Formats: sequence, C-alpha cells, structure tokens
Amino acid sequence: MSRPRRLGAFAVCLLAIVSQGHPAYSQALGAKTWVGRYQEIEEYLKTAGCVSMQTFEIGAMRCVLPSGGPIARMAWRLIPPGVYRGFWTSFKADLAAYELDKLLKMDMVPPTVERQLDGNVGSAQQWVENVRDLKTTPMPPESARAEWERQQARMMMFDNLIGNRGRDSANVLVDAAWNFILIDHARAFRPDTELRHRLSPVDPDLWEKIQGLTRAQLDARLGSWLDEKEIAAIINRRERMKAEIDRLVAERGAAAVFLR
Repeated sequence: MSRPRRLGAFAVCLLAIVSQGHPAYSQALGAKTWVGRYQEIEEYLKTAGCVSMQTFEIGAMRCVLPSGGPIARMAWRLIPPGVYRGFWTSFKADLAAYELDKLLKMDMVPPTVERQLDGNVGSAQQWVENVRDLKTTPMPPESARAEWERQQARMMMFDNLIGNRGRDSANVLVDAAWNFILIDHARAFRPDTELRHRLSPVDPDLWEKIQGLTRAQLDARLGSWLDEKEIAAIINRRERMKAEIDRLVAERGAAAVFLR
C-alpha cells in the first residue's frame, strides 16, 4: 500500500538530533510503538470504532480512531484475492506477513488483523505516525550506517522468503530513529519460488530464525490466510535461499557474506 509521504514536526526534530551525532538507533525514540504491546494493539484494531474515514488509494482507507486509545489511526484494506494491475493481490497476504514477522521476531511489520467494517472484510493495520518513506529519507549519519545496512539485509531476506513482488521505496517507512517499517505485502506469498533480491549480505540472527521455521509452525500461524501451496512455497524459497547462501560462502567465505 502506497502511503502519502509523511513527516511530522516531532520527526523533524528527532532527525535533526540524530544527524548531530546523538545515538543513532533508539527503540524508545522510534515510531514502533507496538513492540511489547502486540495483543493490546491487535485487540484495539479489531474493536475500535472508526470516527472518520478517508480513501488514500483504491481499496484502502485511513480511519481515525477514538482519542485516548493506544493508536490514533489505522489503515483498512479490503482488496479480496484477485488480479489487480497485473498482479495477484490479497489483503490476506498483509495478515500473513505480520504473523510471520512475529514468528521471526523482526518487529518490522506493524500490527495487522482481520477486520470487518460496513459489512466488508479486510485487513486493519496500525497507521504508523511520524515517518517518511525511504525515497524521501536522507542517508543516516555514519553512527547509524551499520544498523541501517542490517535492516536493509533483513528486509531483502524477508521479501525473498515471502516472494514479495510489491516492494518499493513507498512502502518502506523510516522513523526518526532510523528504523525500517515495512508495509504493503498484498502481492506476496504466491506459489512461485523465485527469489526477489540478491542474498548478500546476510543477517545471521534472522537467518538462524528462518532456518528454524517448521511447516507445523507455518500451518498454525498462517493457515488462516494462506493455502497449502502458498505455505509450501515459503519452505521451498527458504531452501533456495540456503542453496544460494551456501554457494556464496563457498566462493567468498562466511566473513564476506554474513554481517557481524
């Protein structure tokens, strides 16, 4: 989902602070307010009333939620499974992406739940405040570069695992603490096994978690949103990732492939 370019005054101030050499990566200063509060925000997304609603793209609405809650707004997407603009697209893929993000403990995809509004079923996702998209984000200061590169690697590994055909700079959001926040996975989780990105460098922590995924885990967490072929494709893409990583390590050595 392509969101408008957003940068609030709060984020401007923090970006200026970071650029002056203060700590470059701080979860406390970031926009990822859902970390450690997953269930609370998920329940609010499922039940909170919509005070007002505005269309921001075809099939997607921005809903203002009652004041005083854990989040201020949500994005509601009601695109049923089907071909749109030449791509198979489904709101169910957004739900699967969030559940897989939680399994991998990435904390890069905002809370996303199934939600019915006005008799229609779609996905409701936390609208992340005080962010801008990757295209309009300047390069971080030197002190933040290592974490920036690690997040880029994690994003590409995740997109390879889920077969994401829709990643662009508009659906990578960046907050004032240089956190990557990933949205719009509606074109992911198709049955093909093609890898979308090059596999170097590799984040070893995330790769260990990816290798530890079992079919039983995926069936339990993603079975409500994906069919058997789509879940099997996750495992098959992982095996292709492993073959490519093994090849790169044999050619270049582990130190040149894995981030420290």
